[in-house]
Amino acid sequence: MPIVEITAFFEKVSQALGRLDLETALSYFADGEEMVKISNGRVLRGKAQLREYWQERLGKVRSLQVAMENIQIHALDDRHCWTVADEYITIEGQTQKAVVTNLLVRTDQGWKILL
Repeated sequence: MPIVEITAFFEKVSQALGRLDLETALSYFADGEEMVKISNGRVLRGKAQLREYWQERLGKVRSLQVAMENIQIHALDDRHCWTVADEYITIEGQTQKAVVTNLLVRTDQGWKILL
């Protein structure tokens, strides 16, 4: 798994979120109910629930920046990898840091976040 490819993937997701372009950001997530995102203690299944959550949480936000650093990639097989990274989210000038993990799957449309 080339780190450059995965780093570029996360940069695209971060840029879409930074523009508050939720539809583009959602395009980097796997389709179907098998996609699960856990955020602030909430389990979100599928893009519809994730979209609703983001609209609720980011609806009035005017300034958002997302950065992923120190990305570690662990290949599971030829189509899946697990990543660990430091995520910095700055909303209206207030920065929060979290350590995040993602399970990625390689699809015909490129990498997608599965979990």
